[in-house]
Amino acid sequence: MAVSSGKIGYLCSLVPEEIILAAGMKPVRIKGEAEATSDADSYLYHNLCPYIKNIMSTALAGQVRYLDGIVFARSCDGMRRMYDAWKSYMGMGLVYMLEVPKNTDERAVSYFASQLKDFALNLGGAFRKHITPASLRTAIQTTGQLRRSMQRIFALQQSATLPVAGSDLFKTGLGALGEDRGDALKRIDELYQQARTASAIRSNSRKVRILVSGNVMDRSDLFEIVEAAGAEIPAADLCTGLRYFSRNVDVAEDDPYLALAQAYLNEPHCSRTASPVQRAQELQKLVETYSIDGVLLTSLKFCDQHLYDVPYITRVLADKNIPVLFLENDYTFTNKGQMKVRIEAFIEVLSERGN
Repeated sequence: MAVSSGKIGYLCSLVPEEIILAAGMKPVRIKGEAEATSDADSYLYHNLCPYIKNIMSTALAGQVRYLDGIVFARSCDGMRRMYDAWKSYMGMGLVYMLEVPKNTDERAVSYFASQLKDFALNLGGAFRKHITPASLRTAIQTTGQLRRSMQRIFALQQSATLPVAGSDLFKTGLGALGEDRGDALKRIDELYQQARTASAIRSNSRKVRILVSGNVMDRSDLFEIVEAAGAEIPAADLCTGLRYFSRNVDVAEDDPYLALAQAYLNEPHCSRTASPVQRAQELQKLVETYSIDGVLLTSLKFCDQHLYDVPYITRVLADKNIPVLFLENDYTFTNKGQMKVRIEAFIEVLSERGN
């Protein structure tokens, strides 16, 4: 009999990890580890999001056997297709699809709260765990402390002299999604102390400031290309960046499931739960907050939800005199050479604008 790891994987930041923590288990954000995804074509159609295909190939290679279960969110049709294939071909203690509404009004929040309760019941039933309101509130406090620690660093990133390189902040936050929450909090607090020291040092030279915005990204390639070209990234509007760590759950709410539903649906939006109008407005606020010179929009290939938004967002930002560069990516960034050329040209244009 396989030894339980107590680890539950999840694939979308709309999955509240607090429920997994409340069950005494370890939430782990799953990353694709495959370098090629041709084997996934036997299970999923070809022109599907490369993130999903990479996750499937990673699973087929046996690289997620350490998980006791996995939680999907109905974030897109591609994710639904992988869920179907996973249930049919991957043996695992729990394979669960969390239903997430598209709307964010009061009825949608109430519905989502009911789905979170169903998830808790299924998780508890699969592993003989009992999730209580008290254990859920404790988990909300634990995760809230982690997020608030990152928010302190985000506040320092708004200063004229950037205290933490965008690539370092991104990698620290990404690591927190897969490690013990106590270890993650310690690592983030250490980074905060370093940032406080660095923010006290004033520099007369100002670098071009880039806001990165996109969907799924769990590799730092794009950050490193931007930084190597002489620019800096104060903030990253990603589901593994600002959007995850800026979320706040009201621990004082009588119903913790309702508190989770409100926070996960109504705080920093992605294209899954927001219109292009909302997304453009939120990006404009980030540009102002972090004194951004230009926005680098990026999206996975075949991601209809994000690609649909790009023309509108680009036009709105351009009308506000905010330069935008859009780059599609294939998740593993095999086209880094082409990206490098375009990013360097974009930064050069921004540098000339600032002179």
